[in-house]
Amino acid sequence: MIISIPTRVKIFNWLFNIYQGHIHFNSAILWTPSFVVTFSVGGITGVLLAMSAANFVLQNSLFLIAHLHNVIIVGVVFCCFAGLTYWFLKAFGCTLNAKWGIRGFWLWLICFLVVFIPLYVFGLMGMTRRLGQNINPQFHPLLMVEAGGAVLIVFGMLCQLIQIIISIRDREKNRDLTGDQWRRRTLNWATSLPAAFYNFLVVPEIQSRDACFHMKEKGEAYQRPEQYAEIHMPKNSPAGIIIADFSVIFGFAMIWYIWWLAIVVVIGGMTATWIAKSFDQDADYYVPVSDMEGIDNEHYVHLSKTGFNHVN
Repeated sequence: MIISIPTRVKIFNWLFNIYQGHIHFNSAILWTPSFVVTFSVGGITGVLLAMSAANFVLQNSLFLIAHLHNVIIVGVVFCCFAGLTYWFLKAFGCTLNAKWGIRGFWLWLICFLVVFIPLYVFGLMGMTRRLGQNINPQFHPLLMVEAGGAVLIVFGMLCQLIQIIISIRDREKNRDLTGDQWRRRTLNWATSLPAAFYNFLVVPEIQSRDACFHMKEKGEAYQRPEQYAEIHMPKNSPAGIIIADFSVIFGFAMIWYIWWLAIVVVIGGMTATWIAKSFDQDADYYVPVSDMEGIDNEHYVHLSKTGFNHVN
């Protein structure tokens, strides 16, 4: 109940979030509805395992393995692929190749079902996990189907690898500096692509939930500031990485009860780094106006060439 009820709430939240929306089924969005459907299947089978009578029969069977992978692979891997496809544009200023992305998606989805749906059947038939010998011959036909699906998933991975290679090769052809190729409504997309290191020249004034959309609607988006002003920025610091490295050693020491090492790392490493950083007076700087004007000019030159429409 602790897991299933909040998860169902989120499922309906996602569904109603796209209800009556104008959905473009590009290579990024395809992962999302497939995630919702297949993740729901994994969640429902998890509720089934929560019933004592069913769990008595299915525990330690391949039904449990199918449920676990149905949730983990779809809930994590599919969402990572969706995020990679969607945010690649924002991070690098060019889109991933759509054709190879769609091919990879369909191979992944179909082959995922071919691999894991038979595991539910095996579990109901009594096949346990970690079975390496004395396998019932009646399981062999479905095991061959499952093995074939696993091989085809490799082709799905290969499609994604080709997608990234082609996208890097054709990055200049697919480059977009307008900042709004996805035609989104939030402020993530109100800057150039890729975003400048200082993000916004002028901090936007938020007056609605879909701030970027309303700024475009009013003709206020992608406008030059009347006057440039220096932007206060923090300097890069290795302190965070150093403390993170010490945290790994600290975790190792605590797991194996190496108390002296844990104390040395906390006092001599993490705390010392934190104290040293607190005395660092050279921690910030101001971005010169000339640098900002140069970056901004490149953005607006591209906007003028493309005839970009502010409202979309």
